[in-house]
Amino acid sequence: MSASHSHGPFRNLEVLRDRVHNHSQRVLLAHASHFACRLGCTGCCDTERTVSDVEFDALARAIDRLDDESRERLAIQTGPSPCPLLLDGACAVYEERPPICRSHGLPLVMEGQHDVCPLNFTDRSILTLPDEDLLSVDTLTAVLVAVNALYCQETGGDAHRRRPVSELFVNKD
Repeated sequence: MSASHSHGPFRNLEVLRDRVHNHSQRVLLAHASHFACRLGCTGCCDTERTVSDVEFDALARAIDRLDDESRERLAIQTGPSPCPLLLDGACAVYEERPPICRSHGLPLVMEGQHDVCPLNFTDRSILTLPDEDLLSVDTLTAVLVAVNALYCQETGGDAHRRRPVSELFVNKD
């Protein structure tokens, strides 16, 4: 575990996020010319996500660390943006975003099926990529379920609950 990881209830989530980040960085560097992902591209944020208790509480903590103006803008914004964490076309809590958000745009494999953002790999099939360049959604989900279960055991949360991200702004004063 790196020195940046806490020893508190979010420690396992931090390790998981780091692993997804490291995989992402390696794949982005290896295949840079095939990615259209960039700041301001929010196509992957087109539907609101639901998150587990550990992710929800980590996001709440990240929002609490934002400056007052950003928190207020997030809490009152309405409009076409499905993800309530988008602010001026970017994720307001980018460094703390959930694992699912960290996987956006990457070549994925889930239940044996390959997938990638339609803006990426337009000139190359992801079927030609080495297996280690594909992120297994099945594995990511299984690890996240285990991380959340441990977190809920420690904090009294509900390991089966999923909450929409927009609930982060319900009854916030």
